[in-house]
Order: sequence, then structure tokens, then C-alpha cells
Amino acid sequence: MTDVRPRTGAVVQGISSGLTAMAIFTPVYALWPVFAWPLQGGAFFAAALAYSIFLALRARSLLVLSRTMPFKPNAFDKRLTKWIGIISSIQGILILVSTVVLVLLGLSTWILPTVALIVALHFFPMPALFSRTIDYYLGGGMLLVAVLGLHLAGQAVDWRITWGVTGIGSALVTSSYGIYMVLTARAALRAHPLG
Repeated sequence: MTDVRPRTGAVVQGISSGLTAMAIFTPVYALWPVFAWPLQGGAFFAAALAYSIFLALRARSLLVLSRTMPFKPNAFDKRLTKWIGIISSIQGILILVSTVVLVLLGLSTWILPTVALIVALHFFPMPALFSRTIDYYLGGGMLLVAVLGLHLAGQAVDWRITWGVTGIGSALVTSSYGIYMVLTARAALRAHPLG
């Protein structure tokens, strides 16, 4: 079995990057229920924001910790970084283009469900990259959220309800991913002590 200790810093830094992304996206998704249900949506957003602050602080502490660890990325780490960059770039371009097109067509209600669909699809190449199955569950969950949001948009439901429902579901998926990464960081630090 390959000794992972020389690349522990790279692994922990990767987890930190993922936590940072979830700390940003979770409150962005959680904001929209406020417009549909001010009281309940506000409570949901406040909880999501507090949780996101926890994720951001954990990401920061992991980033600082990674700088004290052996940092020798191997071919796997380099391939992972390359493909994550490619997938993220494609995802970003699709989100930007679809948003602009939907705005120009006067179909703004469809924007958040379409974003959720694009985000859902980006999860499905991840199992091949990371050799793990969690992404199938996350992608499947986000795909269900996107389909529900697209269905609501297609039924001409008020945009606030459509975005509120989509936002709740999307925030729950990103929150789940955040929990997974926190647990993964703990496991990595326990499994690969630096002594």
C-alpha cells in the first residue's frame, strides 16, 4: 500500500477547498426561501448561514494545518486537480450561458432550477475521479431537486415558491456534502498521523 503521509498536506488542502465552496454555496441557495416564506425561510437561512460560518472556519483551520504537513502531490493529485478544474470551468460556463439565455428569453423563473440541474450533473463524473460513491447520492439528490424546480417552473408557479423549494433542496445537498467533508478531514487526520 502506498504511504500517503508525503501527500497529507495536499489531501487536507483539497478538503479545505471543497469546504470553502460549500460554505459559499449553502447560504446562496438558502437565501431564496426567505422570499417565499419570510419567517420560516428566514430561520432556514439563519441556520444555513451559521452552518456555513462553521464550514468556513473549519476550511480555514484545515488550510493552515495543511501548510505544516508534508506536501508532495503525486500523479493522482495532479490529475484530480486538472479534471476538477475542467469540470468546474464547464459548469461555470454552462451556468453563465444558461442564465443569460433565460433572462433574454424572459424565463427567469427557470434560472435556479436550471443551475441546480447543471450542479447535479457535475457530481456524476466525480466517482471516477475520487473512487468514491457519495457523489452519486449527492448528484441524485440534486437532480431530484432540479426536476422538482423545473416542474414548478413549468407549471407557472410563482418564482418565489419555485426558487424557495429549489433553494431549500440545494442547500440541504450542499450541507450534506459539507458534513461529509468535515468527517473525511477527521478521518484523514486520524488515519495519517504525522509523527
